[in-house]
Amino acid sequence: MVKKLSLLQGLNIVILGGDRRETELFRCWSNAGLTVKLVGFERYPGLEQKAIAAQEDLQEAEVMIVPLSGIKKGGMAGALFAAEPLCVMPYIIQPARRYLLLAGSVHPELQGALPEKAEIVLTEEDTELALLNAIPTAEGAIQKAMELSEITLHGSSALVLGLGRCGATLARALQGIGALVTAVVRSHAAAALAATMHLNVVFFEEMPRAVKSADFIFNTVPAPVLTADVLKETNPDCLVIDLAAAPGGTDFTAAQQSGLTALLLPGLPGAVAPRSAGRILDRVYRRIIMEKLTVCKTLREEKEDC
Repeated sequence: MVKKLSLLQGLNIVILGGDRRETELFRCWSNAGLTVKLVGFERYPGLEQKAIAAQEDLQEAEVMIVPLSGIKKGGMAGALFAAEPLCVMPYIIQPARRYLLLAGSVHPELQGALPEKAEIVLTEEDTELALLNAIPTAEGAIQKAMELSEITLHGSSALVLGLGRCGATLARALQGIGALVTAVVRSHAAAALAATMHLNVVFFEEMPRAVKSADFIFNTVPAPVLTADVLKETNPDCLVIDLAAAPGGTDFTAAQQSGLTALLLPGLPGAVAPRSAGRILDRVYRRIIMEKLTVCKTLREEKEDC
């Protein structure tokens, strides 16, 4: 890893917001001698002032990194340790020359407002990152289920809504614990995948029947799938854990009215396994930057000509 990190030596990197996984990424890269500065971490314990990005650092930035949660409406970004809500737009216009901007996503209303000098990579579309992040997400979901339930997962009936990267990883982990896992899917291809994993399968149209006997429901679908009509059929002792990006796929008002315990838990990797999650960011971001290194090399050449 050190050898590969050395290829990033000399780049000016700024991390704009995030949580404990970004602080782990900062620690890893700083210890390796990379030039990394932070924005939106004023309340992080023990952070030295020299780690905070100054105006010169922003102007000289060659790589800027926004969390996986992306740039939201109004230019806002997640920043767990910021002194106040973080709007990243004033920062991403600062670099003086062309630079690399890594962000989970960008709100549609802002896409036309991004500076032309930014070479944008949407990290939520990166397959490697999604697959690796599914591991701490699955473990975190299971940890939370164990904390909140009065029954064991072993021998329980668990529904996993969606069999994408996160859903498939979670279903395998639940199987390993001994849960009786049913995948709720939309397509026959997903149903076939479930069959290869020895999972029970129901289609979303059949969910009102399936939820009657579920002890746990884990949703990974970022769409309104756990509606009021579905929730009123749900086993009243069932625990609902929604892992989809906010606002999730659950009608939480209806869940409360039905007496169900339902939680929205996005960003689990940073909450339950920040060190592992930070190492995942290190691995993937390093690879992305290397793939785009021609942009950074051009930047350095331009600077040398000045």
